[in-house]
Amino acid sequence: MYLFGVVHKREHFDMQVSKIEEICSVDDGVMMLELAPNYEENIPGVLQPNFFVALAERYRPRCNRVILGDQELTIPKNPDWILSCFLGEDYFYPDNRRDEIMKHTIEREQPNIVIVGNGHSDEIKEHFPKAHYTVFQENGGYTARFSHHGSPHNWYRPKSIITL
Repeated sequence: MYLFGVVHKREHFDMQVSKIEEICSVDDGVMMLELAPNYEENIPGVLQPNFFVALAERYRPRCNRVILGDQELTIPKNPDWILSCFLGEDYFYPDNRRDEIMKHTIEREQPNIVIVGNGHSDEIKEHFPKAHYTVFQENGGYTARFSHHGSPHNWYRPKSIITL
């Protein structure tokens, strides 16, 4: 299994996609993305399309299957938009078991390519030590969203680290 920990910023999309496609063949594969199974149905009027929606759009025509392997989003009937702006997507995961759910999805669906944010990739690599792990990073650490984890970050046994 190929595991990629990516930076979520759209400005790095093309470079990361190019490197992923250099490292492994995505054509006819089974790919799992860090997307909630109900993400796309909640975009209109609630959420903006994110980095992983763009990946899904790019790879659906090329892969045998694209699995949305994250935890389902919880959209409150009357969202607190100020709080959601502050917390981002974390606001929509009040029972955050995302890493656990993604690991179970990988075990159940057995994709040959997994693409998640680099904030989740170490957890997955520890659970699947034989994965061919490539991580993308900015400034020696996590993406800005995960800067509370510390920088520089010591990644868990990647085959390669690509600095953007």
